[in-house]
Amino acid sequence: MNESAEHPKRLAARLADHLFAVLTIVIALSLLLMLLLVFGNVVLRYLFNSGINISEEVARICFVWLTFSGAVLAFRARQHLAINMVISRMPPGMQKVVHILRQLVILWVLWLIIDGGSKQTVIGFSTITPVAGIPIAIFSGAVLFSAVAMALMTILDLYVAVRTPASPGNVRVFRTSVDSIDEVE
Repeated sequence: MNESAEHPKRLAARLADHLFAVLTIVIALSLLLMLLLVFGNVVLRYLFNSGINISEEVARICFVWLTFSGAVLAFRARQHLAINMVISRMPPGMQKVVHILRQLVILWVLWLIIDGGSKQTVIGFSTITPVAGIPIAIFSGAVLFSAVAMALMTILDLYVAVRTPASPGNVRVFRTSVDSIDEVE
């Protein structure tokens, strides 16, 4: 591959790495905020017979975003559930075909989630949470965000899979999950 084509690829990879590092920080901060709100609320109720009114709603929002952001990170690291036992016994050409078909099915399911998530997000803007007054759309926004992020990764994976020759040295490209932590890139 020539250097001019490699540079945008490296730039895109670095950008993706930075975005996923930010997502990891967001997950950590969400977990910390949940911990502080829930634990702080328990302590306040036990010791002072009062509490933080919005703590439950904000903790719930953090939990939903933490869950769906974690799903995106797991998708990127290929740590979602898959059974490679049958696929690994196939010849490389068949592995490539099965992988492309599997990714197309995943893309179709993600499209269904994106379609429903976008409709729910629009509907959710007109309804607010009772205490914090935050639009309910923030919950379906997490679904929409994760589905879009996973769809983009699936499209990129399809692009790589189509362009990768089906040879024994390239079979790891045709897997949607890894069997051990050693296989994570």
